[in-house]
Amino acid sequence: EQLAHMVALLKEAMEAGAWGLSTTQSSTHSDGDGAPVASRHAGPEELIALSRAVGEHEGTQLEAILAGCLDQFSDDEIELFVEMTAAAGRPLNWNVLTIDAAVPERVPRQLTASERARKSGGRIVALTMPILTPMNMSLGTFCALNLIPGWGEILGLPVPERIAKLRDPDVRAAMLRRADSKEAGVFRRLAHFGRYVIGDTYSPENEGLTGRVVDDIAAERGQDAFQCLVEICANDELRTILWPMPSDNDPASWALRRETWDHEDVMLGGSDAGAHLDRMCGAPYTTRFLGDCLRGRRLVPLERAVRMLTDDPARLFGLRERGRITEGFHADLVLFDPERIDAGPATLVHDLPGDSPRLDSRAVGIVSVRVNGVETVRDDEVTGAVPGKVLRSGRDTRTVATR
Repeated sequence: EQLAHMVALLKEAMEAGAWGLSTTQSSTHSDGDGAPVASRHAGPEELIALSRAVGEHEGTQLEAILAGCLDQFSDDEIELFVEMTAAAGRPLNWNVLTIDAAVPERVPRQLTASERARKSGGRIVALTMPILTPMNMSLGTFCALNLIPGWGEILGLPVPERIAKLRDPDVRAAMLRRADSKEAGVFRRLAHFGRYVIGDTYSPENEGLTGRVVDDIAAERGQDAFQCLVEICANDELRTILWPMPSDNDPASWALRRETWDHEDVMLGGSDAGAHLDRMCGAPYTTRFLGDCLRGRRLVPLERAVRMLTDDPARLFGLRERGRITEGFHADLVLFDPERIDAGPATLVHDLPGDSPRLDSRAVGIVSVRVNGVETVRDDEVTGAVPGKVLRSGRDTRTVATR
């Protein structure tokens, strides 16, 4: 009876223009009290029934996150994804496909879901980022470190108790063991503390440490990296800003990314679009990717890079008259300077209610942006014009075939 009511509400939402069903079962998604979000309690039969309802409306889609999205899918997770897209007869996208040459088995395993879906009449598309996303860490406020198994209970203690626990060698050793376990998934690489760069500091004891690598400081002090980092943060009452250096910034990982982008069921995307506020900044991937294709690694030609950012997603999501420059389409245009196109560094800005911070990265080299033919950006500054409109399923989207 409850499921029938949920299906009816979903259909009502799609009639009003909702694009379909988005759901998560990831252990990283909790509410403000730390309890699992409601969708994490959904069983397969519920998700398949809702997916079937999505297939009854024009121009709809599925997107979902399972626990295995963070590392590697289980057989049951692949089966669930396949059943959802087959029941809907609509593409399903998930994020994010992490590409790291140090874990070569991950990409083939994750794309097994796409291969099985095509055999069952569905389609599963993996979203992957073409840049390394800046991440802001801290032992004082909630961040990705809290999501390492067993770490949340330590990092959730009151600050004095937290510092005492973190200074205990046995506690640190136990935390590192959990961080290096299979259950930690992609969060394993966050525990390479020697590769962290110290950001903002707040105490005289930490003066001069901003911008330095923890490994170098630890060597000077005769400490291991985690102990060194804990002592630095304790001096600041755990307010120290920490920037992890990516472990997948090697030539082999970039070559693997280039190869993976050729797969028919891999698409650029997965940005948080600002949702993680002061923790992560995925929004600048478009302009940074273009700059990298023109003046950096040059992994793909410019024309293909533009298509990957515009026409490919428009085709996947069935956007009507958008995604390419052709007669009769909406005049959504971006004019950029190829010598300058890029994204600025991620910086903390305090412009949210209560003076709360968020990470911001300004676009660089954007000459003009036109939405429906009206200029909204000129020389990297917004004009104030808002000529866009809310896109509604069916009216502004068409159904995309899964075969």
